[in-house]
Amino acid sequence: MSDFSPEVRNSGWWSGDSRMAVNGQAATAILIKQGKMEREEISDLEHVKMGHVMQPVIGRLAQERLGIELKDAAYPLTHPRESWLRSHFDFISADNKVLVEAKNYSSFMRSKFDPEIGLMPDADRIQCIHEATVHGAEIVYLAVLLGGSEFITVRQEVTPEMKEEHVKWCARWWGHVVANTLPEPQTVEECKISFPVSEEGTVIASKELETAARNYSYYSKLRKEAEDQEENCKQALMKAMGSKSVLSTIDGTVLATWKSAKASAKFNATAFKAAYPQMYDQFVQDVPGSRRFLVK
Repeated sequence: MSDFSPEVRNSGWWSGDSRMAVNGQAATAILIKQGKMEREEISDLEHVKMGHVMQPVIGRLAQERLGIELKDAAYPLTHPRESWLRSHFDFISADNKVLVEAKNYSSFMRSKFDPEIGLMPDADRIQCIHEATVHGAEIVYLAVLLGGSEFITVRQEVTPEMKEEHVKWCARWWGHVVANTLPEPQTVEECKISFPVSEEGTVIASKELETAARNYSYYSKLRKEAEDQEENCKQALMKAMGSKSVLSTIDGTVLATWKSAKASAKFNATAFKAAYPQMYDQFVQDVPGSRRFLVK
């Protein structure tokens, strides 16, 4: 059975799950493990493929930059005490004391890193802590290739106290998986996931909720005004560009691009239904209607 099969991934809490949780997607990760949602298939995405291609290169760059011998660590491990806490890894030092996590990011991510002060995105930091906790390492380097032109490493020390806190944090989410429950939703998307179907009934608003409802209406109007302005500007730019793909200043600074995407094949359900109506009906199934949120 593959390490990345649904059965294996759903049998424990992995570093990827910790990344989702710290990004406000804990409910999604839990629902996937409970078998109530399908995991998004991303293996065919171009940036994911390129990440695999560039990983050995990033490993060699990290070895040279850090001055330590690295070896491949493409294996899964289970926490020595918590059998549900698991992780994969990229590279480890020859003395098995230092882990290196490789990332291939766009240059637009540059502002999110600062090796001098240890700055990195929360999802990357939690992944480093997760891997150190499972493997027992004290130091993890995040090795990042930015836009194919800049290479940086950010050091993350992981103390025993941090590892214990991480185990407790992950146990909070894993407990919901085992109990077949969901945590309190942290985002609008998690609210939609947690409460997909409406029921008859009324909730009496507190003073705080009355204020939230008024603020929601106010900010919705501001957003609509901003969207209208954005649409006007976009329309003016597109009208001026016509069929041309680039808009630039006199000195050559590119202001906007409007290029045709690569042609792709798309299934035509309407045509299929017309040609094979009986076969089409066999695969039609009812799905719950989405809930529509309105503030009066």
